[in-house]
Amino acid sequence: MKRMGWPETISAFIVGIGVGAAIGILFAPQSGEDTRDYLVGAAQDTLDEAVSTGQKWANRAKKNVDEATDYVKDAADAGQKAYRDAKSASA
Repeated sequence: MKRMGWPETISAFIVGIGVGAAIGILFAPQSGEDTRDYLVGAAQDTLDEAVSTGQKWANRAKKNVDEATDYVKDAADAGQKAYRDAKSASA
């Protein structure tokens, strides 16, 4: 018995998905219009969730950048103060 390689396995898997989807649509208990509405709604929900997640990540990144900027400014201010203090002490 010959083993199938990756290309044959992937092709068989894709064909299986297509056949399963076709049979599912043919024997679906809903009308085509209801099925399309369901698919559009599910796709929209997924898209909305992806956008929401992206916005959360963007907000988190902005917060982290703002905190890092504040930290660097504080460090720069402390460095300048230490320099001024050292300069005035040696004068």
